[in-house]
Amino acid sequence: MARIASLVPAATDVVVALGLEADLVGVSHECDHEAVAGLPRLTSSAVPAAGATGSADPATVDAEVAATLAAGDALYRTDRAQLAELAPDVVVTQGICDVCAITTNAVIGDLPPGARIVELSASSLAGLGDDVRRVAGALGAESAGHDLVADVSAALDAVRAAVAGRERRRVVTVEWGAPPFLGGHWVPELVDIAGGTDVLGARGEPSRRSSWEEILDADPDVVAFVPCGYGLDDAVAHAEELLDDPEVPLDRLRAVEAGELWAFDANRAFSRCTPGAVKAAARALSMALHPGLPDPDPADALRVRR
Repeated sequence: MARIASLVPAATDVVVALGLEADLVGVSHECDHEAVAGLPRLTSSAVPAAGATGSADPATVDAEVAATLAAGDALYRTDRAQLAELAPDVVVTQGICDVCAITTNAVIGDLPPGARIVELSASSLAGLGDDVRRVAGALGAESAGHDLVADVSAALDAVRAAVAGRERRRVVTVEWGAPPFLGGHWVPELVDIAGGTDVLGARGEPSRRSSWEEILDADPDVVAFVPCGYGLDDAVAHAEELLDDPEVPLDRLRAVEAGELWAFDANRAFSRCTPGAVKAAARALSMALHPGLPDPDPADALRVRR
């Protein structure tokens, strides 16, 4: 039995999905899985505006993050003393995004002697399988890892089958609203599985800054609003704020005029590449994109209207 410290929500979700939550001794300040409530928090944010979703408007968060990075300062801190006291055998980190969570490079000097790092690095659904197998192998749970990867594959195949033969709708995924960023990495791949075509995002490429003019020119059939780290209620509220902002031409989009602006629980489904998240995202997207399928679970996605 290994003592596990998870420094990123995706890692916590994977460890729990493998059935090893009892071995977790500490988690990050962003870890929100109910199975880890009450565990010590080993990280914190150095950017006050980003400390709690919805506590500041997205433009303020973006500006403070940019200023912190420009100054060469770290976005996250590790509680080195508590990490040493907990003495984990395995520390799970990530190396894909400097903004979303603490990275391996930022924490490696804070690890207690003998702790082994396992890094999540998925930028695609194939990479998710690699991550699951890597974590499972490090924790002696190879069989559970194999079963988990197979379960995800079967669930995504079921979504593909449900949308087979339906018209592929043109989609823009918006991962941040002020300024607009486009969904990247695994998000365009999920759109494809759900029976759509992501007209601006590139599979496997990072999220990138866009403009409302670029999004207007793309003229999508559907806008999927998936603001990174936001739950559904906050995503809906942010979408409504954008619709009311006279400087944001969101309401000029044909998709918005047709009632095809959808807000999703990005925190649960899009902002992390985990077994549960990609299954939830593909299922909810497929239902939002294809009239005739059941509506998505209202806990996952809601149509946003004026």
